[in-house]
Amino acid sequence: MRAGGVVASTSGGLDRRGASGSREGDEVFYRALVGGMRCGILAVDRDGKLVMMNELARQILDLPEIPGRGVPIEAALASEPQFARMLRESFVMSSLPNRAEIDIRLGASASKTIGFTLSLVPGDDGRPAGAAVFFKDLTHVEHKEEQERLRDRLAALGQMSANLAHEIRNPLAAIEVSCSLLKRRIAADSGAKDLLDKIVAEVKRLNRTITSSLEFVRPVALATAPARIEPLLDEALQVASSRRGRPGVRIEREFAPGIPPLLMDRGQLRQVFENIFLNAMEAMGEEGVLRVLTSRTKAPAAASIPYSPAGSERADPWQSFEHYVTVRIEDSGPGIAEEVRDKLFYPFFTTKKNGSGVGLSMAKKIVDSHRGSIDVESRPGAGAAFTVRIPLVGAPAGG
Repeated sequence: MRAGGVVASTSGGLDRRGASGSREGDEVFYRALVGGMRCGILAVDRDGKLVMMNELARQILDLPEIPGRGVPIEAALASEPQFARMLRESFVMSSLPNRAEIDIRLGASASKTIGFTLSLVPGDDGRPAGAAVFFKDLTHVEHKEEQERLRDRLAALGQMSANLAHEIRNPLAAIEVSCSLLKRRIAADSGAKDLLDKIVAEVKRLNRTITSSLEFVRPVALATAPARIEPLLDEALQVASSRRGRPGVRIEREFAPGIPPLLMDRGQLRQVFENIFLNAMEAMGEEGVLRVLTSRTKAPAAASIPYSPAGSERADPWQSFEHYVTVRIEDSGPGIAEEVRDKLFYPFFTTKKNGSGVGLSMAKKIVDSHRGSIDVESRPGAGAAFTVRIPLVGAPAGG
């Protein structure tokens, strides 16, 4: 046991003395019970001093270590004053929060959404002896819900785009054919031919945009097979370097060892990374540093996990997984303005003069189809960092 905190029993089970009902055995039992719970637990006494914190609570709150017992809660949670204030005020609340949520700040830009229940611990004198909060990190759940909302918006936009595309294509084809016929009737040295060439060029550009629109709204069909992430990233970097690379752009790779093959549509995922690399190189221009890092990260616990009897087969290999393969792409470019960052993954949104606005939205669609996620962090003048997480799922049994 760490000072002021509770950790799970290292023996993998309860001390045998717990069966005898002895005081020492009861203490072992309750320490193992609290340490093994799948939520963060934090308790204070009526004076607002820390009584207990389990290891999961420390991890969720991103504390370097469990504070010592008896430390004032404001000092123990100095980086989360709102959380500390809530515990202090629990003793005078007329109705304690149950299954509520709170957003806490972690550093300058990061934040977490915490779901919690607050309870008072009754004392022998009838007054509350302390307060306890039970909480979970719901950031991943909130992110998933936002993804669902975005998917709904994209579905509506996609249907509208498909309808518009079919309606526009026929008149465009007629315009292009008419221009070709007119060119045959106009003298070779006539300036009108140049005007007709411009009309045809614009018609072709509109056709390319419509083709991109139809490609975006078409459902992604994955052809999955186990593959390693490192060769895929190397190939994508090679393609991007040949198209947009500059002698002054340095590429740094930091690939974590021991990442096993994972189930993926290799061609479509390579398209995702090519697009991100191309954008980064274009943003940096003549010189800069592009860093590509891989890691194996633990997947947050789901809010609800369907129960399956032991030995039952799951048709969906992504139904349950414990880790992500995380790929982080950092560039030293000018960064992305906040008002632009929120729209990056919207279809047909672009800041480029000749961009179609389909690349990143298509990348998100492919990553979503892999049950993964894609995020971006950036500040103007401080570069940008894209993080792609793909579930570390192997080939299904018997597959």
